[in-house]
Amino acid sequence: MANWDYDVAIVGAGPAGLTAGLHLRLAGQRAVVLEKEMFGGALQHTDRLDDYPGFPEGISGAQLAGQMIEQATRQGVVLEQAEVSGIELFSRSRWVACSDGRGFSCGVVILAGGMHATRLGLPNETRFLGRGVVDCTPCDGGFFVGKDVVIYGATDHALRDAVYLRDIGARVTVLAPSPSVDASEEWVKRASDIPLRLGVRLTGILGSDRVEAVRLEDGEELATQGVLVRVGQKPNTRELEDIVELSEDRRVVVNGSLETSAPFVLACGDIRGGARTTVASAVGDGANAAARAVEILQPIVV
Repeated sequence: MANWDYDVAIVGAGPAGLTAGLHLRLAGQRAVVLEKEMFGGALQHTDRLDDYPGFPEGISGAQLAGQMIEQATRQGVVLEQAEVSGIELFSRSRWVACSDGRGFSCGVVILAGGMHATRLGLPNETRFLGRGVVDCTPCDGGFFVGKDVVIYGATDHALRDAVYLRDIGARVTVLAPSPSVDASEEWVKRASDIPLRLGVRLTGILGSDRVEAVRLEDGEELATQGVLVRVGQKPNTRELEDIVELSEDRRVVVNGSLETSAPFVLACGDIRGGARTTVASAVGDGANAAARAVEILQPIVV
């Protein structure tokens, strides 16, 4: 057995990362999953999944994440709360450095960091996180029962959150920055009774200590207690620019075996170029990345 802390270090504990860890353990490899936020990743922010196999009546993202975490840890996957700050590549090992000063040596690194919501860069957008600006809808939705909420965006993600909040009793208004809705027919239909304004630009989030209103481009102000910005997502690749090749949209470039431009570094899930942003696709990617990692490790550890 090679003298590493782990055979594989996985960056990101979403469905891709957790699946990779599970399959590595089932193949007899030592795996650690490093996550800077919530184990389960974006699943923890998803109220309901109706397209994941095995759950004909649907399942909440948090429930599915919990099951994935339990299965992975039961098989011996080590989960560490840590923000990865860099990766160093040596001839016989890889070193994954964390912002808290810790580091982990390994044979293979799997990048599975997923995506984060696009920010508008408005002055109060970060200041009011948790005080009216909502990142995790299932986490914070209960605070808005009987209150006004503005959702900025008209993607599937935006309309899914709008439907969830409507169903628990919030008064929801959707503001679309484009002149049309960029969402699937299913979610447009399910959100058909929710007030929708097209071609509206959000330019300000107002309040003294928490959200009290939003300002539109024409100067109009709408009173609201909650704001959700759902205009798109970006890959979590800021720390990877000098490590692996990135595409124009900042995703990790991989070949057909999920190998990046850096030796012994793989990528899977939403973070990689060409990925389909579904949980089922992420799970498949994680399993494939694990299989390729085992193949890479085989001649090294025998």
